[in-house]
Amino acid sequence: MRAVIQASFFFLIMVYGCAEDPAPRVTSKAIYTGAEACATCHLEAYKEWQGSLHLRSMQVPSVETVRGDFTQNNTYTYRGMTSRMFVRDGTYFMETDGASGQREVYPIEYAIGDRDTQWYLTTLEGGRIQVLPAYWDVREQTWFDPVEGLFDHPQGFAPGDVNYWTNFGRNWNFQCHDCHASQIKKNYDPETGTYATHWTDLSINCETCHGPGGQHVAFWKALPDQVPARDTTLVNLQFLSSEQSVEVCAQCHAHKRIIKEGYQPGDPFYDFYELEVLDSEKFWADGRYRELNYNTLAFLMSSCYTAGHLTCAGCHDSHHLGPVRAEGETRAATYDRVCLDCHRVDVGEPVERHSNHKTVGCVDCHMPPVEEVKRIGIYDHRILSPVPENTVRFGIPNACNECHSDQTPNWAASWVKTWWGSQADEVAQAEAIALGRVGDPKALDGLIALSKDQSMVLRASAAVLLDRQTDDRAEKALIDALDDPHPMVRTRAVEGLMVYGSDAGIDAVIERLDDSSRLVRLRAASMLEGVNLSGDRGNKLSEALTEYRTMVADLLADDPEAQVQVGIDALQRGDDRAGEMAFRQALKVWPGMPDAYAGLGTAFIRNKQFSEAVKMWGEAAARDSALVAPLHHACELWETDIRNGFRTRPGTARDYTDLGDTYTLRDSLDVAIYWYRKAIESDPNYAVPYHNLALVCAEAGREEDAEAALNRYRQIAKDANAVRELEVLIRERKQRPDG
Repeated sequence: MRAVIQASFFFLIMVYGCAEDPAPRVTSKAIYTGAEACATCHLEAYKEWQGSLHLRSMQVPSVETVRGDFTQNNTYTYRGMTSRMFVRDGTYFMETDGASGQREVYPIEYAIGDRDTQWYLTTLEGGRIQVLPAYWDVREQTWFDPVEGLFDHPQGFAPGDVNYWTNFGRNWNFQCHDCHASQIKKNYDPETGTYATHWTDLSINCETCHGPGGQHVAFWKALPDQVPARDTTLVNLQFLSSEQSVEVCAQCHAHKRIIKEGYQPGDPFYDFYELEVLDSEKFWADGRYRELNYNTLAFLMSSCYTAGHLTCAGCHDSHHLGPVRAEGETRAATYDRVCLDCHRVDVGEPVERHSNHKTVGCVDCHMPPVEEVKRIGIYDHRILSPVPENTVRFGIPNACNECHSDQTPNWAASWVKTWWGSQADEVAQAEAIALGRVGDPKALDGLIALSKDQSMVLRASAAVLLDRQTDDRAEKALIDALDDPHPMVRTRAVEGLMVYGSDAGIDAVIERLDDSSRLVRLRAASMLEGVNLSGDRGNKLSEALTEYRTMVADLLADDPEAQVQVGIDALQRGDDRAGEMAFRQALKVWPGMPDAYAGLGTAFIRNKQFSEAVKMWGEAAARDSALVAPLHHACELWETDIRNGFRTRPGTARDYTDLGDTYTLRDSLDVAIYWYRKAIESDPNYAVPYHNLALVCAEAGREEDAEAALNRYRQIAKDANAVRELEVLIRERKQRPDG
């Protein structure tokens, strides 16, 4: 994210016959009881749930819950980092490199996962629950590093990387909490930078899918003989719409951003979450996953959902999570039976008459495994026919060649056309997304067509990609999309219209400040921040901005990217103090974030605090080489400011040292040496120029000069620790291959 350079906003279904109303109702007072309270009356469902992965989403380590080998095959080394797992007095531990790179022993307090992989967590200072570095592959029965198949990273993580296990990128409280426990309150305190995270159950419990059970329990205790139709205290999921039913599962099984805590089944989903769409390179152009993206978005694209109104519960048993398998039935036969419940007429039996293959089932062709996601069993939930032509055109994998790997995509495309005819529509859809991502004008007609598609995902994807077109028809399509019935489409249209920035587009976005969807209101407010509006429109913007800023302060205080955007917004409206606070909050969460340093550098330049600005831009450039140019610009501004001071007073040793620093940061070492020596001439007892001169001379390979400056620094520096640190730095620079 180049947030400072380019500002941008950044299942379980237990059908319980408690009511016959088509619109389920939940009491506004959310009293959660935990899963144990359900077992008294719903013992059969409770026992089924105990055998599900929902129960095992997160557990306390024990002999029954830990899958990893902590006794024999219990040491793993990856690219120089060794982790050793062991049990002592019933407690599980991992010995590994800590935040400083030194080895430490950490108690394992929680385990995540059970079927494919298992990850282990420990609590560090400030209530930060962190994911430890060695994971267990349940199927292969081996340890592995998360880089191997889960993270796209060419080397192992080092302590300075955001995804090193002690850092922000592997923090459970922020990254994982909402899908691995129930009724979680993150409880992050931005003042102290600490968490006091609370949950009801370490599992995905009954109330996650049925709503808070407190009123339900109280009702039946008070009126045990009452007829079921009187109880409306729980959501009865069989009466939800297909969209609402899928949304219950999507609260975990989707790649999303949280914009509000406290979702309950049946609530307006997009008041609480925002889904990613196909502008992201996390997906192939046809919607297939390129990495771990969960299943909701793909399923929302499937015709089984859009045309057939299929829900997750149509295929997945409410508590077992997979289809109910008849005795002696194979997995393939089970899935074929589930598919044929709807497709028996158009497919017929046996399936091979339709597929032209004797040994494959429905899922082999229509829901193949996603090979890009290693170690975790993920199946393509778009439920599409294979389209080898998309492999030919765009490199998108297809099920045919995943089996027939010895044949070419052209070979597969020829057979598909022979057996099932043209797939021009599927190719056109992928082409519109692929070309739209790079702003190719040839994508325009296809994107406009997709903006009217039956699938919300395709309409929203088209909206966000239309802002990369320059034709007036694209803006017209975006204005039309603001009237789309789905909040995701309207949200993406808001973003696109603000990119165009025309009066007509901005006026249309302003009308969305009081949209019925919280997501749309928040996005419109964030995009319009800094726009001067008066009267009723100004009042609407003020109300929406208050809602947006409250969300950011309450929910996203531990999200450094969000805080950087808050800082940018503050600078844009002229509130430099608020901007500085937001950038510093981002650095409190992730001290290595270059955009936050760059934001501070920008704020300091605006206030003519050039020395501080250079420090911040220096930190930014040290972490991201793309920010070297603004660092040099800040140095030039600082140099000009120093030289302007010479017009009214003589230069001082500090002035000359600062000038030397501006040239050091621009890699003009000879000029820097000149100014450090001038500073020493001005005040031979000022220690700082000796320190900096020693470093620069060592960098330039002038070892005798470096040693002389170091010796003088030893004599006059008052801080022995500073002397030792300088000695180490010089030694390191001398040892560099290019030193």
